[in-house]
Amino acid sequence: MTEKVCIGCLLALCALLVMRSYKPEWAPLLRTAATICFAAAALSMTGQLLRDTVSLFGSALPEDTWLLMIKALGLCLLTECAAGICRDSGEPSLGLWVENMGRLELIVTSMPLVRNVLETVSTLLSAGG
Repeated sequence: MTEKVCIGCLLALCALLVMRSYKPEWAPLLRTAATICFAAAALSMTGQLLRDTVSLFGSALPEDTWLLMIKALGLCLLTECAAGICRDSGEPSLGLWVENMGRLELIVTSMPLVRNVLETVSTLLSAGG
């Protein structure tokens, strides 16, 4: 799968370089189409990875923790992709704001997990003393 994505990326790059010479107004459309194709390929690979990870470690963690981790992973991927698009479009400051908002959302999303860890530590400390 990775080989196909790399070959597709190189083909899209060649097409973009040629298109910029003859019809520069069509380049953003081709870039967007290539990005959508690569995102779909990445999602299919991510789905398989997620299924394998859940089957491997499924019984080791509670379900709510898995859901939180999956949500955090999706948030990270979406934020990085959106920030990259902003930077590639010539708006690095907008990309930086997207990254900062993604970090903030990640912190807010992970608070229940942090709360559970602190409660577990508190319970262990009170039982030991």
